[in-house]
Amino acid sequence: LTFAGKDATEEFNMIHPPDIIGKYAPDSVIGSLGGGGGAVAAGGAPAAGGAPGIPMTEVAKHNSKTDCWVVVDGQVLDVTSFLS
Repeated sequence: LTFAGKDATEEFNMIHPPDIIGKYAPDSVIGSLGGGGGAVAAGGAPAAGGAPGIPMTEVAKHNSKTDCWVVVDGQVLDVTSFLS
């Protein structure tokens, strides 16, 4: 859980090829990182009509084994299922 709720881009890219998320975990991408004010709906999905992107302050709230988001290359990933 070292990178739970944080940007893991540098470390992730050191050990994984660039296409790994698209190939093996496309469903884990829940949105893109954006400026503050991005509205979030129930379940963590970006709300319709909200500002583009999910703010890092929202990502930071999802930092546990039962609710874990990380950022890789500007994409917000829900990696909770990989932790079980």
